[in-house]
Amino acid sequence: MYPVMLDVKGRSCLVVGGGGVALRKVEGLLAEGGNVTVVSPEVTNPLEKLADQGEICLIQRAYRAGEVAEYALGFATTNDTAINRQVYEDAVAAGVWVNVADVPELCTFYLPARIKRGALQLVIASAGGAPFAVRRLRQVFDRLLGPEWSEWIEVATRFRNTLRKRIADPAKRERSFDQFFSSTVDARRLVVHVPGEKEMEAWLPGEREGPEARSSRWTDTSKSEERQLASGFVSLVGAGPGDAGLLTVRGRQRLVAADAVVYDHLAETVIPCDLRRDVELHPVGKKAGYHPVPQEEIHNLLIRLAQQGKRVARLKGGDPYVFGRGGEEAQALHDAGIPFEVVPCVTAATSVPGYAGIPITHRQEVVTVSLVTAHESSKEGGPQIRWDLLARDRHSTLVGYMGVTSLPQTVEHLLASGMDPETPSAMIERGTTSRQKVVRTRVADLPEAVLRSGVRPPALFVIGPSVRHAEELDWFGSRPLHGERILIPSGGEESVVDALELSGVEVIEVPLPVSPGARIVVSAAPLTGCIFRTVYEVEALDDERDLRNWGSEVVAFCLSKGATAKARNLGWACVEEVFDEPAGVALVKRIGNRRVEVQRNSRMEWGS
Repeated sequence: MYPVMLDVKGRSCLVVGGGGVALRKVEGLLAEGGNVTVVSPEVTNPLEKLADQGEICLIQRAYRAGEVAEYALGFATTNDTAINRQVYEDAVAAGVWVNVADVPELCTFYLPARIKRGALQLVIASAGGAPFAVRRLRQVFDRLLGPEWSEWIEVATRFRNTLRKRIADPAKRERSFDQFFSSTVDARRLVVHVPGEKEMEAWLPGEREGPEARSSRWTDTSKSEERQLASGFVSLVGAGPGDAGLLTVRGRQRLVAADAVVYDHLAETVIPCDLRRDVELHPVGKKAGYHPVPQEEIHNLLIRLAQQGKRVARLKGGDPYVFGRGGEEAQALHDAGIPFEVVPCVTAATSVPGYAGIPITHRQEVVTVSLVTAHESSKEGGPQIRWDLLARDRHSTLVGYMGVTSLPQTVEHLLASGMDPETPSAMIERGTTSRQKVVRTRVADLPEAVLRSGVRPPALFVIGPSVRHAEELDWFGSRPLHGERILIPSGGEESVVDALELSGVEVIEVPLPVSPGARIVVSAAPLTGCIFRTVYEVEALDDERDLRNWGSEVVAFCLSKGATAKARNLGWACVEEVFDEPAGVALVKRIGNRRVEVQRNSRMEWGS
């Protein structure tokens, strides 16, 4: 195979077929400026919308022999072998390049998997022999290469153009290119640093020019004028504790309107699935003991994006100003002259205990609440927290963030300062989500109970008299389908979503084709099932099964015979037919019965 890159801008392209595969071909061609005609008796709703918007020419009839000869490129994506072969033979006879989906022997060119970051494109191909492997490799590199590569390749292009104008000696140029690359690329982790003007100045050989020349050397004039006219703005948005339903209206508005979203690891489940497809997504998340992006680099990224005239949404786990370093980011923006705002959220201190059945205040029982970061209990040089005062307040609730690893020291301080060892307490892992886990006991036994249960960060502890109400008030964890995390394509019946959510299911409504934002949400936590109404929905989501946290045990709940047949044909290991009405009630019953079945089988295996 001889690899080439085709410029399809303004060229006529024919796509025969109207299903999910055809849609993916159409979207790729439109993204590169192709003039697309779709021929098919039936087409999916997204293709109809593209036709209504004037993006494509739609001819709703069967393919006619020989018509591919009128086009520069031809694609056949139907389920009819005879039609696909007809398109191939007609194209070969007319000298038109043609691709028949998933049939390598009927292709005169193959479509590699592509990862695109601005002008930078990486392609992976197998000469049509192993498309499943290529798709999975694309997923791997798509996760590894962050959006900063787009800006990096833009800066690299400007660096090359400047160097070519200034330095004639090829050897000197190569030395400067080497320095640029080695100084900006971490080849082991596949991450890049976008250099500033002063850094690039140091990589230029020869005499330096004057200040005026230096200030304009790296700047594309047209882009500079655009950026001066634009006004960048940063919104520090609180994502809350993890339940997407707790994101505020204003927070969602800022995310949907953003040109770039800079998000924490703990905020992934809250990203709206219907974000614009062209939005820049910058992960900067921290996990316990793992901080891949230093805080200073986060500051620089926010400033740089805003200086480019972009509306930036900085999505922070929890509330920006509650142990979230939002104050530091706001200060950095202020010092750089960047306008910003803070969008608070439903903070974990109130919502997580509430989802665990714990009222953090209770009339005639608890009248004060203290929020602490438990790391303070293990700080060298002594904590800033007065544990002695907190321990003696019998009418207070103590809520501790980041408290798993330092819990033994925290409890030791409290007991040594006079807290009653019988005080009710709880540790709550991933509160408000389908993975919520709660450990309750008296405070003296909490560290040991947490260790035995295997609780991991993120988690917070609650200590105080009102914890004793948790068993009676556990409205969230006691729901029959709590723990289920199920994907459903957008646009279905609201009654289905309502029935599932009221039964405790975490429902993820995903637009089709799947958006980049939705991929992050789906990958953020393990899925347990998908709901399919049509063949197109099964096709559109089949390629997404390579995403993180999407295992082979995910159940396909199919609401039509066509969807059932397609899911089985594509190799879904677990397929459940749900044809009863109303669909919401039938799904709740079927999911519940399946849970009982799985639990019974697990007990039998354990017993054997």
